[in-house]
Amino acid sequence: MYDQRKKIFLFTGLGADERAFSYLKFPGDYHIIHVYWLKPEKNESLLSYCRRLIKKYEIHRTDVLIGLSFGGIVATEIHILLNSSLTILISSVVTADELPVSYKIAGKINFNKIIPKSFYNNPDLLKKYFFNLKSEEQIKLFDEILKKSDVDFVSWAIDKILHWHNSKKPSRLYKINGSADRILPVKRRNTDFFIINGNHFLTWQKPEEVSDIIQGLLQKHSPVV
Repeated sequence: MYDQRKKIFLFTGLGADERAFSYLKFPGDYHIIHVYWLKPEKNESLLSYCRRLIKKYEIHRTDVLIGLSFGGIVATEIHILLNSSLTILISSVVTADELPVSYKIAGKINFNKIIPKSFYNNPDLLKKYFFNLKSEEQIKLFDEILKKSDVDFVSWAIDKILHWHNSKKPSRLYKINGSADRILPVKRRNTDFFIINGNHFLTWQKPEEVSDIIQGLLQKHSPVV
């Protein structure tokens, strides 16, 4: 029997785990469920992968979806499949047109096939330039998360990002982006909530602001039945 409690499903980013959301605060009347990435099947499409997540976690249209970075892309696909009540993307994009031009070029030449997999869990390069982490606590945690990441999954997921073709902008889907995001830069006019000086890891850098936005959206939207 389906659990009738209000649920929030959290989809993390590439190479990250549930600790990416550890600084956020959610309303106490919601059941928080962290989605752990499944091992992709051989040549599996993103659509097929999302359907497997829906089945495994028993995700319903009345459940709230929150996706960080690549998790936002997955949440978008699931939102479209289920016509979800509310989906919130953090440091992510909702259509392929919002991806940087460099991503589209990389997809055309299959650049991800050239990069050695060891690059994906190299914390030094990522934390210094792309994430701009400064807190010693967060740097240590970031190192631990990245070194344990599944490089095969990361490689598969990057391929799906570079070859993503979604053009739908569904209703009841909101985006939170930072002005200093170096991984998925989004202009103010292309997002719902624009956090000044926010980098890609908004859930760690600006957790209070992100939490306030999420709680406001949860209060505003009632589940679609």
